Amino acid sequence: MSSRNWPSESLLQLDVFKAAGANSGDRDSALALCSTAYQRAEHIWKKWGLTFEDIITLSPKFWKIHTDPIAWHDGSSITIMTIHLNLAVGTIGTYAKSVPELQQLCADMMDCKTIGQFLMTEVGHGLDAVNLETTCTLQPDGSFLVNCPNSYASKYMPPTVPVLGKPCYAVVWSKLIVDGENRGVRPVVVQLNDGKNMCKGITAKLIPTRHGATPVNHAITHFTNVEVPSWGLLGGVGTKPSTHDDFLVAMWRISVGTLALAALAIPAMQISAHIAYKYSVRRKVGAPNPVPIISFRTQQIPVFNAVAQTYVLEAWLKHATRDFTNPNASHQERHAIATIWKATVMEQAQKTHFDLSERLGAQGLFDYNQIITQFAEMRGIVIAEGDMLVLCIRLASELLVDRYQVQPSSNPESLLARHEKGVFEEARAVAKKYGHRSQFFADYILPRSKDIVEAVGHRMAYDAAIAEGVDKNLVDIYEAFAIKKDLPWYLEAGLLTRVKAAELESNAISTAVPKMDAFVDGMGVAPYVKAPILTEASWDKFVSNMYTFTSAPEERAFM
Repeated sequence: MSSRNWPSESLLQLDVFKAAGANSGDRDSALALCSTAYQRAEHIWKKWGLTFEDIITLSPKFWKIHTDPIAWHDGSSITIMTIHLNLAVGTIGTYAKSVPELQQLCADMMDCKTIGQFLMTEVGHGLDAVNLETTCTLQPDGSFLVNCPNSYASKYMPPTVPVLGKPCYAVVWSKLIVDGENRGVRPVVVQLNDGKNMCKGITAKLIPTRHGATPVNHAITHFTNVEVPSWGLLGGVGTKPSTHDDFLVAMWRISVGTLALAALAIPAMQISAHIAYKYSVRRKVGAPNPVPIISFRTQQIPVFNAVAQTYVLEAWLKHATRDFTNPNASHQERHAIATIWKATVMEQAQKTHFDLSERLGAQGLFDYNQIITQFAEMRGIVIAEGDMLVLCIRLASELLVDRYQVQPSSNPESLLARHEKGVFEEARAVAKKYGHRSQFFADYILPRSKDIVEAVGHRMAYDAAIAEGVDKNLVDIYEAFAIKKDLPWYLEAGLLTRVKAAELESNAISTAVPKMDAFVDGMGVAPYVKAPILTEASWDKFVSNMYTFTSAPEERAFM
């Protein structure tokens, strides 16, 4: 059994965590569930004892909370928590040292007296942050007016609708206008509502809930001549337009979120792998001597892959967060670490959930078995804090023209390290011959950007697993999985044949069969699993509570 002890486990006994969390198309029901999610988020970070210093310094506790399985008890609560703590408190706190009003606001947010939000994306601009249209104009008295000049400049998706009767403040990204001059995109703190009504000049339109995901009060938010005090502009007016580097510094917490949010995939994969494995052991087929479906290789491969990935990615997370928080790391290096992590982890997490849902047959289609709902939640993470593909396009291009390098492999003769090297050599040859701004590069290399970045990620994950002493059997399974992602390259390079690659996977899977019970229990997520299909007793209880239709009583039966 697992020796892991999560601080959050006792929270599962609280009434607020026992409340139903299913999605609903009804507005009032959805808002009620959103309020519950906010309460759960507060319980989680307070149970961990997360402090303002933890958030600002990116302490080990800050990263660890993102791997707590409680995150997937209700995906909306962890969404709210990361926005509030990382994006709102983290951004405001960066500028609060010499501003008493900001210090008090951060204290109120940590005490849950105030809700924090983060508004960047606009309806008409998506990820094109440098071309946002919302303006923050300096007034003669030192205050500011925030405006959205048209409906396409409205902020899209952040949950700004009033909840719990608590005031809400947001970091709003807008163009700073001083004496008619555009000083660049800057963050400004704006009060959105008082917990019951929106503030003057601000409207919020509640967006219908995301299909399959737990509800969050996502909204489209519009500003019309909204007054902001002088201390609201983070970093002050300055004397000249902000540079691209200034913009990167101001957006620092988005890079933090890129890494932290993707770390949520680890407990999600642990929970899904636990469910799929336990169900596959219980579910039997065949007659007259039925056998558990986990005895079939077609069931073992996706389940064992998922388990191996959780152990390998946990090891890699230690290295990724260490390198990311290195005080000597540049913003470009931190961007590279976060992007490689997110691209690799989220690709694996999405594929894992799709495969495991499919291997559960009809049971994998229903949200009460958790896997399909977690998959829906993760689709949001792929977009949040930077769309995965867009991040990869930028990073791959920068690496291919040698603007900076990533840390080299500690196992350069491994198959994954040789794959990484070969992929880069091939792409760099194209960049050198045609130029990285050419149409040929755009047509042939940019579509492969995510694959290029994932090649680095697979190698990094492998190196970290070796360094952290992850069971060799699990590392071998992971290696075989990564090889299959680009098997043609290994064939062309003469390193493997199709038969040899299949043997690597088959041997690793066979070796793991007698160990898998221990590997699954070792993930330590059993208390967080709600799926009723794990045991016959839980399934029978679940069925007995379903709404039941029966035949009419005898005396009322139709003739």
